[in-house]
Amino acid sequence: MLSYRHGFHAGNSADVLKHTVLIFCLDYLAQKEKPWFCIDTHAGAGSYPLLEGFAAKNREWEKGVAKLSGMKVQQIPAALTRYLELTGPDGMSYPGSPEIIRRLLRKDDRACCFELHPEDFAALKTLLGGDRRFGLRHEDGFAGLKSLLPPPSRRGLIFIDPVYEVKDDYALLPQVLSDALKRFSTGTYIIWYPLLHTDPRPAGAEMPGEAASFRETLLNLYEGNRLGVEFYTAQKDSPPENSPRGMYGSGLVIFNPPWTLKNALEETLPFLGLAMGIGKDGWFLCNHEAP
Repeated sequence: MLSYRHGFHAGNSADVLKHTVLIFCLDYLAQKEKPWFCIDTHAGAGSYPLLEGFAAKNREWEKGVAKLSGMKVQQIPAALTRYLELTGPDGMSYPGSPEIIRRLLRKDDRACCFELHPEDFAALKTLLGGDRRFGLRHEDGFAGLKSLLPPPSRRGLIFIDPVYEVKDDYALLPQVLSDALKRFSTGTYIIWYPLLHTDPRPAGAEMPGEAASFRETLLNLYEGNRLGVEFYTAQKDSPPENSPRGMYGSGLVIFNPPWTLKNALEETLPFLGLAMGIGKDGWFLCNHEAP
């Protein structure tokens, strides 16, 4: 428990995907003057040095954000151009989701970040503790989420990026989402999950039907506007050797996404496949379902 540190994976392909979508959705909310509220349930340390510490060990960022650095802006789809503007790849550090949120907050917008790991929370507090627009909580984001819903402005985004360190997360997350949707059904929810060679869910965590994927499990929780996205970085049957869990990609489920997001991703994902050297065809899934 609490052995996972996101610093090992900062700036990797999963971060590129999830943070591109996070930025796109927050920019969409900011099109209206009314304030929004953003909740980050598993915030991490907030910012990560790339050339030292955890990120320097596996250097996963070299196969992620670094693949986009140095490319001509006119070659890059708009969503990724905006991602690079906000993450500002300088080769020295990478902003986690809390820092990205901070860079997008306006004067009257608010955010709350949860982080359970004591060292990461201390780093998060150092980074954001002086910003009055943030609430920082040293507690489990799954347990604390319901106390913040619905937000006072009734406009908000919930970013759920668990570490899936324990298998119970797979059973707990659908329960947390079901409760959150009852309290705040109109919010935008972004949920990340890893794609692993072996189904990590404990017995009883599946939806009815033996073949139900975790993506389907999450999508079935909500009957409204929803989007399922998966980006593959390796063949399912041949995951990278340096991935102890056999991770061959990652996915997102988005509830109440901006109506423009699907088209943006259909432009972005093939480009990402080419930029990362894995080809543009057959390496992504983007399904949209409207009520």
